[in-house]
Amino acid sequence: MAIILPKRKKQILEYLKIYIAQQGYAPTLSEIAKKFRVSSLATVHEHVQFLEKNGFLQRSTHKAREIMILKKEDDVEIPEHALEGAAALLPIVGTITAGEPIEAIEDRDAVLSVPHEFIKSKNCYILKVRGDSMVESLIADGDYIIVEKRDYAQDGDIVVALLENGTATLKQFFKHRNYIRLQPANKNYEPILVENVIIQGKVVGIIRKFR
Repeated sequence: MAIILPKRKKQILEYLKIYIAQQGYAPTLSEIAKKFRVSSLATVHEHVQFLEKNGFLQRSTHKAREIMILKKEDDVEIPEHALEGAAALLPIVGTITAGEPIEAIEDRDAVLSVPHEFIKSKNCYILKVRGDSMVESLIADGDYIIVEKRDYAQDGDIVVALLENGTATLKQFFKHRNYIRLQPANKNYEPILVENVIIQGKVVGIIRKFR
């Protein structure tokens, strides 16, 4: 399984690549801290140390500003057991409501920390749920759902489905001979019956804050 770099560590790695390519040597910890507006050099050191430990770069023991970029993010393989207890940062890309479009969130930097055990693949994102159409599947209004991007579904999967009218909905998927049934998990709502639907992802986890 390839490691998923947390957002800040990925940004620092990209900054190091660009800086070294332009200058021929690495920036100092102070320069990295200034670039990312981090007040603590110890925090910057921890980021760089993590990148070195996991094989993204190699620092010279003789020259302070000599760093060699070793691998790209997708090249580094980490054993599954090494990720236990670790977390990944996933983007919150919008809000999903019954029968309404996915609303874009202007702050594209909005992220949530998610345990690696929740993630089936690297290709995941988060949506905030509005409405109660899936409460009997334990998905309530205000919950955050972890969605694995995929364009197919099996019977019983809870999916983000894009309808022909351009709206998206969160429902349980069932394929029949001549139609597709998008089933709510609330007796107060009727199922949506359609001939065609575009699957945008499958729900693989739920994050809830107790009020």
